[in-house]
Amino acid sequence: MSPITFTAEEIDAIREKVRNVLKQEGLSRAAAAREAGERESTFGLWLNGKYSGDNDGFTSRIQLWLTEREESRSSAEKIPQGPGFIRTESAERFIEVLRFARIVPEIGVIVGGAGIGKTTAAEHYAAISQNTYVVTMNPTTAGTNTALQEIAETIELIERSPARLLRSIGNKLTGKNALLIIDEAQHLKSEAIDAIRTLYDRFGVGLVFMGNETVYARIEGGSRNAALAQIFSRIGERVTQPKALAADVCELLDAWEITDREEKHFLKAIAAKPGALRSMVKVIQCASIIAAGAGQPRSLNHLRAAAARHSVTRLAA
Repeated sequence: MSPITFTAEEIDAIREKVRNVLKQEGLSRAAAAREAGERESTFGLWLNGKYSGDNDGFTSRIQLWLTEREESRSSAEKIPQGPGFIRTESAERFIEVLRFARIVPEIGVIVGGAGIGKTTAAEHYAAISQNTYVVTMNPTTAGTNTALQEIAETIELIERSPARLLRSIGNKLTGKNALLIIDEAQHLKSEAIDAIRTLYDRFGVGLVFMGNETVYARIEGGSRNAALAQIFSRIGERVTQPKALAADVCELLDAWEITDREEKHFLKAIAAKPGALRSMVKVIQCASIIAAGAGQPRSLNHLRAAAARHSVTRLAA
């Protein structure tokens, strides 16, 4: 393929398109260069008409970047928007625990199966409440120091000394009616859970531990060790919910304007299985995109196709 060549006027026109993008979207040159996969210095020289290298080649790459950017924007505009956060019956329960833990303050526990809306409710509450943070743990943050580092990063605290990490977190959050929501808490070791508990005892920081049934077994079970007994004696609000409620499913289906009987039956079957509401919503979202791409209203066939993509067809059979 022959290389693309541009006239000086064509290059100037593409430069002007880039300037308009920067101005209209508040995009910095550095950010634009990163998006385009180019060096900021070269990007700046080209934009100012001072680049002495292969202007045709560089302009061709920038033109491709602009085209792909426009195509992505156009595709995004075609994606149907969901109803946003829905205050289901379960969400109300979860938020009540979070609210009390922050205001009182106290330690709360929310335990439930995957996909029932725990994290969604927590993220919504954090978005509407001051000094409320969702800290998501994982197998790499199981230890005390790594768990505290995850908290520090979430609250935008820089503390390089492991010995001062706990105190620094507490000092930043004390007196602010702060709440730390520890999501996926089942990954934490007992020592890490106890260290986080110290933030409540010494600094008055509200805490809510969220996770699967393992959290309940470790913190509230009959085989509690001495460290976890300290937490058990301080727990105020708690919710244990293995599955999504039928009312939650109906509220979400109403919010997504699912009225067809067969579609409801199909989606309720998905919600009753592992992944629960999360799986159901993903299938609805995917089906909506498939239908929009075909210029058709969403139907059961689109839901089945979406379920097949998410490997949940067997669950809903």
